[in-house]
Amino acid sequence: MLEWIAIITMLIDHIGYEFFPGDLTWRTIGRIAFPVYTFLLVRGLTLTRNRSTYFKRLVGIAVLAQIPFTLLFEIYTLNVIFTLLYGASAVVLYEKVSRIWGIFILVILGLIMLPISDFTDYGMYGYLLFLLYYFLKERPVALVIGHLSLDVLYSFTYFESWHSIQSFSIIATVIIIFNNYLPEVKIPRLFYRAFYPAHLLILYLLSLLIYG
Repeated sequence: MLEWIAIITMLIDHIGYEFFPGDLTWRTIGRIAFPVYTFLLVRGLTLTRNRSTYFKRLVGIAVLAQIPFTLLFEIYTLNVIFTLLYGASAVVLYEKVSRIWGIFILVILGLIMLPISDFTDYGMYGYLLFLLYYFLKERPVALVIGHLSLDVLYSFTYFESWHSIQSFSIIATVIIIFNNYLPEVKIPRLFYRAFYPAHLLILYLLSLLIYG
């Protein structure tokens, strides 16, 4: 079910961004998408039996999505899959060394992310959320507190307020925590993997038809 929640809320978010920019309802619902996708990638990284193939697949999706991402949103930053790949790479490096050195690596990679954050979708926020889900996925209370704190930090950084539209992303973490109570609805693997680049391209083509 989480996969369906991720793609549907992402689609709603991007439809709102492109076609209904004055209606924040679409974007508010869309705040659920990124955290769910992040959790799914953390879970996939943890469960996969072949991380090399897993990374190659993600790189392929990221590359395929970059051109439609740039065309649709008219921005010249790397799409969110690259941000998630950065977080996944950090975790893999963390696991290969001792705990102390691993933490040192995570901090260094966080410091590297700071100056490039504006050139990657979700940037530092995405990197930190990835780490939260990785380290706290079995500790729901700590995960909620961590996610709320991250949203407050994000809101102060970009909106000079303790809350913003991004604050609604906490709903995603609540959904994730109670995931076991949701009905199991399977999704075709190829459809799920292709959806991100495909829907960006389709929305861009629709925008050309509508706006000329």
